[in-house]
Amino acid sequence: MSKTNTLLALAVSMSVGLSLALTAPALAADEDGAPKTKQNKDKGVEKVDGDKPTQKTGADKPGTKVGGDKGGKPAEDGKGVKAPEDGKGNVKRPPQRDSRGYDRLRMGPNGQPMPADRTRSVEARRSLDEAKADLTKALGATSGNSTAAVDNELWKTDDYRDSMLGLRRAQADYDAVRRPIFDALRADAYYKELEKKQNASQRVISNLVLTGRGSFDWLFPHAMAALEVRNRMTREEIIAMAQAPEVEDARQRMLMAAAKVRAMRSNYVAQSTNSDAARTAKADLDAARDKVKEAQTEYNGALTEEAEYERIRQDYVAELRRTGRAPIAGGN
Repeated sequence: MSKTNTLLALAVSMSVGLSLALTAPALAADEDGAPKTKQNKDKGVEKVDGDKPTQKTGADKPGTKVGGDKGGKPAEDGKGVKAPEDGKGNVKRPPQRDSRGYDRLRMGPNGQPMPADRTRSVEARRSLDEAKADLTKALGATSGNSTAAVDNELWKTDDYRDSMLGLRRAQADYDAVRRPIFDALRADAYYKELEKKQNASQRVISNLVLTGRGSFDWLFPHAMAALEVRNRMTREEIIAMAQAPEVEDARQRMLMAAAKVRAMRSNYVAQSTNSDAARTAKADLDAARDKVKEAQTEYNGALTEEAEYERIRQDYVAELRRTGRAPIAGGN
């Protein structure tokens, strides 16, 4: 067993020695400037002019900026696009905007900033007035469907005139049959007492308002009391009129006459709305409203711009008075 171990150790030492012997010439060749091996290529070392190895620089790699501003040459990006330059070969830098806004000022012959130009706001105001005038005309063209306009047109027809006269007669008959019932109620003792309570509550509320105590906490109890009295009086009136059949007959005739008038108005409005003239007037009205909105937005923008200019001008004048010299545009 010991003999086998001895032979194994001897074989290992001989293989190690042989490996060192084969590697030493290659290492010596690299140190003496011989062609580089695969291991040296992986490290980025290559032969230059067959003399000394040199290390690869970033300039040899694609996509690396070269030139820069140090040599007075414009820098290039990875795609080879040159930065803008002036006639002397220097890279142009974007102008720095004055954070205070002094570069927006218009200087006069005396070296002082001129007031804001009001031309834009004046024109915007004129356009806004014209747009409002157009809107007024469009509203007038579409006002034919109002109650007064419908009545004026329908009164020219015999059917509508007869219906309106019938409605007025029915209303007068209804008031005539109710008048005796109300007179009888005012003579009733219970109804009289309710009227007295209602009048007293109204006087208290008026006095509270006149004396400056018209707050919710002061008025609410008296207002609720007056409302309760009014509800009782209305209930007595309904009961009294329900016991008189002639009142209900007059009421039904009045309701039928009113329904006939409403139907005639609805038909007229429906026909006028579906006409071509009505649709055109509606389109004109929508366009006029949009025009007013745009003009108002333009006018507000002009006023805002002029106000900002005046603020900057006042700051400039204040700094000029404080320092005694004109502020330099572009400074902070």
